[in-house]
Amino acid sequence: MNLKSIGIPALLLLIVFFMSSTIGVGITTLIFAVVFLAQAILFSIKIEYYDKFLSFTNPGFYSAYSEKGSDFIRKKRKTNIISYYLLSAITGFNAYTQIRLMNKFDTRSLFSLRQSLPLVLVIVGVIFLMNYITILVMKKSKTANEDLGWNIIIGILFTIILGGIVSFYIFHSIL
Repeated sequence: MNLKSIGIPALLLLIVFFMSSTIGVGITTLIFAVVFLAQAILFSIKIEYYDKFLSFTNPGFYSAYSEKGSDFIRKKRKTNIISYYLLSAITGFNAYTQIRLMNKFDTRSLFSLRQSLPLVLVIVGVIFLMNYITILVMKKSKTANEDLGWNIIIGILFTIILGGIVSFYIFHSIL
């Protein structure tokens, strides 16, 4: 585990926060939907792009990924590319909804940077933990389907935990 595997998601969170503060949540989400779609298309066209992207963003995950057999790698790559297409569609729908809401209501940011910083640090910590657990699951999994099943279970658990933390933080700050 190195700093790059945590630094890139942390940098992405900072970029998202500053973009949403300046140009709005809806436009920021739309930009990321387009980026996810472009990534999915590039990864579908040239397989090498996916491997280069993965080795750049998360070297620890890439080394565990490259130790597996070619069948595992092919299935894992295919499911990740499908995930990018789904992420693009969901993010695009969310952007459309956000833009429509921005036009109807006065939507201002609820929290300043000083109020959001503890939440961002918690999210970065959860990303670090989730990355570590994902690498462990990949090393222990015998097949790509087993890895996918465990990743879905872990993803659902972390979503529930993170949703609870965010909800608690928002309700605690508002009340």
